[in-house]
Amino acid sequence: MSLLERVFPALSEATMRRYLMGQAVSVLGSWTQNITLNLVVYHLSGSAAVLALLNFLLYGPQLVVAPLAGARIHAGNARRATTAVLYASMAVACCLAVLSLLDLLVLPLILALALCAGLLSAAESPARQMLLLTGLEDAALLPNAIAMNTMVYNVGRMVGPSFAAIIYPLAGQAAAFFTYAGALLFMASCVRSMPVRELAVARKDEQQRGLRDALVYVLDDKFTAKYLSILACMGLLAGSYQTLVPLLADRVFHDAAKFTGVFFACAGMGSLTAAVVLSSSIAGRTAGLLRLAPWTACVALALLSTSWHVAVSGAAFLLLGISLTFASTSTNATIQQRCPDSVRGALVGLYGMAYNGTMPFGYLLVGSFSEAFAVTGAFATMASVLAACVGLVTLLYWRKA
Repeated sequence: MSLLERVFPALSEATMRRYLMGQAVSVLGSWTQNITLNLVVYHLSGSAAVLALLNFLLYGPQLVVAPLAGARIHAGNARRATTAVLYASMAVACCLAVLSLLDLLVLPLILALALCAGLLSAAESPARQMLLLTGLEDAALLPNAIAMNTMVYNVGRMVGPSFAAIIYPLAGQAAAFFTYAGALLFMASCVRSMPVRELAVARKDEQQRGLRDALVYVLDDKFTAKYLSILACMGLLAGSYQTLVPLLADRVFHDAAKFTGVFFACAGMGSLTAAVVLSSSIAGRTAGLLRLAPWTACVALALLSTSWHVAVSGAAFLLLGISLTFASTSTNATIQQRCPDSVRGALVGLYGMAYNGTMPFGYLLVGSFSEAFAVTGAFATMASVLAACVGLVTLLYWRKA
């Protein structure tokens, strides 16, 4: 076993290496398309409200579609479902590219195709997670595989916007959309090369009870109920911090172009740091820190409410990135280890609903905070409300112990 495989054990399996390679390329392409869509929409409309609508269409379907799709996905159909969604997403990307080349890409069409992309992404998320989980030969590698998947996503999040910023001005928006289509094609080829596990497929009536059974499981399992609730609070009140970054850079530090990139880089570096630690062989020693992650996010938001120095704000964004990634990844890995196979697909969907699905509503909520209290006051409000929510959830499940 190589040094790399000893540090990141999931890489010892060829299936995981293929999956993660395809995931890296597709995440990079996804960020390239989404950033390009934001740039095109802003160029066409010049409206922050239309940009908010675009991002709601891209990410909002996670709240409803992910749990419904997850309830119908299992080890026997995960590869087929993932491949189908990848090809459908490729068709959307190609439509955007062709319409761009024909100069027919107007705002209503962009929003309609963004909704299609959002629906497909929400359906693909549990399918791809299930493919990752069931593709492992050694079940003991599950936490490491989930953490490595998060690490790959965060690398894509850091590099993707920069990639889009290069492709869009140099080659045009059509090239950016074709780039995503090519990335999806590569991911599809990686998925097709993964072996199919010979598992009995559940009867139709059993599959339809998946979401109900998962909800019953969540209500009965103290850990899952507690930390999914906390994740929903974090997604709503901390994960939506991106809305305020340009405002903080402009209104407090008076250089939006410079400090927006710096602060996003700090948050991305924090996320990547947490993902690398959780992906490595030392992850088992950090499990006890999960209960501290939500409180650390509160501290980071409180620091941002002061924003008296660039270095302090940068450190706060670094800490916020660490907290969000540590909480989301550790919770997901622990839940997937604990749950029975019969509800795993639906639980993946509920996890996506609790964390990713609440963020689009968080963008709207945080935007309201900034209008009412200014940007520093918005961070203070986020810290206070998040601390109150986490404290209430912790007290509730402590009393049930």
